[in-house]
Amino acid sequence: GSARRRSCEGVEPSQRRALRSSFKTKTIQELMLMGFQDEKTKMNAQALKLTCEILRLLAHEGAARAAMQAKLQGDHEVTLEHLEKILPQLMLDFP
Repeated sequence: GSARRRSCEGVEPSQRRALRSSFKTKTIQELMLMGFQDEKTKMNAQALKLTCEILRLLAHEGAARAAMQAKLQGDHEVTLEHLEKILPQLMLDFP
């Protein structure tokens, strides 16, 4: 919704391009397997692909919101403080 649109306001197009990232499927698969209580639990390729995409979107949104927070504070560099400031709302938006 509007929170998504606002999160990218003030972020330069070149910065948005730099935010396009991906995670290695194998890395995400291993992390997911570590979190499963039953070691026999498996994840099919579609579920793994979707999980990677959700994580990519979460990372992108977090970076965009932190950049906006930095800009609102008059800073030219995103710091841990900016990430910490946006994290509570980000976690509510991505439960």
